[in-house]
Amino acid sequence: MHAFLGLFLALLLGTTAAHGQTYRCSSGSGTYFSDRPCAAGAPAKLGAIGPVRAPAPAYSPPLPGAPRAQEHVRYLGAECASINEAIRTGPSRGVRHDVVYALQDEYRQKCGLEDQDARRQARDDEVKQLQTQVAQRDSAKAQRRQTEAQSAQCLGMRDVISLKRRRESQLNAKEVEALRDLERSYNERCLTR
Repeated sequence: MHAFLGLFLALLLGTTAAHGQTYRCSSGSGTYFSDRPCAAGAPAKLGAIGPVRAPAPAYSPPLPGAPRAQEHVRYLGAECASINEAIRTGPSRGVRHDVVYALQDEYRQKCGLEDQDARRQARDDEVKQLQTQVAQRDSAKAQRRQTEAQSAQCLGMRDVISLKRRRESQLNAKEVEALRDLERSYNERCLTR
């Protein structure tokens, strides 16, 4: 009786374990789940049920920054300036290289002469601006020299006046008059600056 009971329990445990498994099987019409092993010839696939992860986005390098606009562009007409701007900012906006090359060809054909004139005008304005800056610098330098020379002259006059005043009692009338003229000149030139 004990042997029969042991055999019964073993059989019961074996069938329970077998029923606890789930198989994922494939057939010509799709995939199915079964509590029995898959039929011979049909491959069993292991799989997981749960959230599906989205694939990571492909890496794309950052777009380059647009270079600074050239000075001559402000002298271009509206159409040529627009094409020039599209060429300048194209790579930073992700425009394909072949499109940028096509724009460059169009710019050369439509705006070649206008571009040369605009560059010449920009150079002329730059030269004029440089000449104005040089003239202002030279004028300021000359003004400083004049101020320094006037200061040196005033110091010299003051020294002479001081020396003559100490000896004023020994001066004749003509020398006293010359001293008064020198004092007036000093007051006009040096004290009113």
